[in-house]
Formats: sequence, C-alpha cells, structure tokens
Amino acid sequence: MAISLRRSTIKRFLISIIFTSILLFISVLISFSIGSSGLSPIKVFLNIVGIERDEYVSKIVSLRVVRTCAAMLTGSLLGLSGLLMQTVTRNPLADPYILGLASTALTFEAIAILLNPSTLASRYMLIAIAFIGALTGYGITYSLSRIAGGTTLALVLAGIAVASLFSGVSHILLYILNALNRLPAPWYYLSMGSVVPVLGSEIIYLIIPLIVGFIVSLLLFKPLNLYIYGDSYVAQYGYKPSFVMSITTVIASLLTASATAIVGVVGFLGLAVPHIVRFFVGSDHRFTIPLTVIVGGIVALLSDVCVRLVAIYVKGLGELPLGIITSIIGAPFLAYLIVVRVRR
Repeated sequence: MAISLRRSTIKRFLISIIFTSILLFISVLISFSIGSSGLSPIKVFLNIVGIERDEYVSKIVSLRVVRTCAAMLTGSLLGLSGLLMQTVTRNPLADPYILGLASTALTFEAIAILLNPSTLASRYMLIAIAFIGALTGYGITYSLSRIAGGTTLALVLAGIAVASLFSGVSHILLYILNALNRLPAPWYYLSMGSVVPVLGSEIIYLIIPLIVGFIVSLLLFKPLNLYIYGDSYVAQYGYKPSFVMSITTVIASLLTASATAIVGVVGFLGLAVPHIVRFFVGSDHRFTIPLTVIVGGIVALLSDVCVRLVAIYVKGLGELPLGIITSIIGAPFLAYLIVVRVRR
C-alpha cells in the first residue's frame, strides 16, 4: 500500500513538473510579446532567434528579458520563502508579507539609505541589511504570538500588527527619501513591489539567494517533513528541532530580503503558491520545493503580464506596482484560509 501510494505521488509530481514547465515556457513567451512599445509578437520572435536584427527591437527585447527574469525569480524566492515559513511555523496562513518580514526588511533598507546614501551602490550590503530586518521582523512577530498564546490565529494577528506598523514607518521613510532624491525609482515601486526599475546587472542578486535557498531546503527535506508533525518526531530521527527551525528561518529571511531589496514588497505570493503546490503533490518537501520554485515564477510572471496589459489598455494610468495585482489575488485567498481554519 505504501509503495503504491509513493508511486502515485511520484507520478503526480512528474506530471506536475512537466505541466508547470510547459506553462512557464508559455508564460515567458507571453511576457516577451507584451509591452507598451506596440511591437508585434512576430517581430519579437524573429529578433530573439536572430532572423531579423533591429537595434530598437533588440533594446526592447533586452528590457523584456530582464523584466521577465526579475518577475520569475521574485515569484520563486517568495514562493519558496512562504513554503518554508508555513513549515517552520506549522501554520498554513504564514507568509513573509503577512508575518512582517517584508515590511521590516524594507524599513531597515530605508533607514540605511537615509543614514548613508552610498548603501544603494552595494546590492550585497542592501540585501544584508534587508536580511537583518526580515529576521528582526519575524522575531518580533513570533515573540508577540507566543505572548498571545502561540495559536495559529495569534501568529497571523501578530504578523499583521508588525507588518502594518513597519509598513507605515517604511512609507514615511521612503517618502522622505523620495523628497531628497535618494531613490533610483518612485517610492511606491518599493513599497508595493515592481520589476520595472530592475537592471540586468541586478538579476544575479536574485539568482544566487534562490540557488542557495533551493539547495539548502532540499538538503533539509527529511527534517522539514518531520517538523510538520511536531518536535518529538524531529528529535526521534536524530535531528535538533531548534536547529531545523533556525536554519529554515534564516533561509526564508534571506529569500525574502533578496526579493525586497531588489524588487520591493510583493505581498501574498508566499501564501498562495505553497497551497497551490500542495494541492497537486501533497506536503513532501522533496516534491513541493522544486515545484514551488516553478509555480512561484509562473504566478509572478503572469501577474506582471497583467500589470502591462492594464498599462496598455487603460491609457494615462501608467504601470501599476506588481504588489497590487498579487494583493488582489492573495487577499481573498487569505480570507478563505482563515474562514476554513476558524471553522475547524
């Protein structure tokens, strides 16, 4: 029975990987084809394959490639971070945005730029500062939830309180920085997330943390699977629960910090993506980790395509931040999960 169940899970995983990989490829093609320049998809395709060379088209395609990569990587980073947070907190409502990691990371970034404008010149420094901020945010949220009883709802409410507080603080700081002309992009792009200002040279700062987080997470798949059922199960198999919790929190914070430092605060991707993945392959981290990376990229990329479509068809509006679209998708999802959880 166990062997049959395992084969069934592996089969579902392989089918899901093939299906989502095809969907990701299609999403990339759609992303390459849509933009405000008015270029036809055929011209873009001919330029990519090298049949037709035009300097103007090449520049547009180059910008779209960077934007596509930034959106995919952001979704993968936040999706994986959300999966790890939900595991380590044993809470299906956990998410780096809801628990306050993203807003505290942005607040620490803003403080650093305000005190030392040259911080912007070093993306590694910016990510390190955002990382410290994310860890601080989770520490505050976790402590408040323990004081409030340590329940699932207490963690979410504590996270919402921390996220709201630091979101307000970061908005004030970004507004000040914008007035001082110290930001490379409009302040609302950072506060609500956008891949528009991301440069080609910054893509590497999204790739490296994702590779590190992906590898470490896969190496920890056994203790992560056990952690879902309680500390006693983790200890029974020779793992230290405190170590598993610490390293998972560090990786989740690094993933969140990297996305926030480069793209800004993008909400709810970390909440929705893990649930979508578990619906197809269950909760085994051998399967959920790689699939989360792919599905996260798809969701973020299609959300960015929606941003571009709005800009094309609603004249004079300009491009909305990516976080607005993900919030529209994710907020109802959170409400649904809360209702289901409370009824249980």
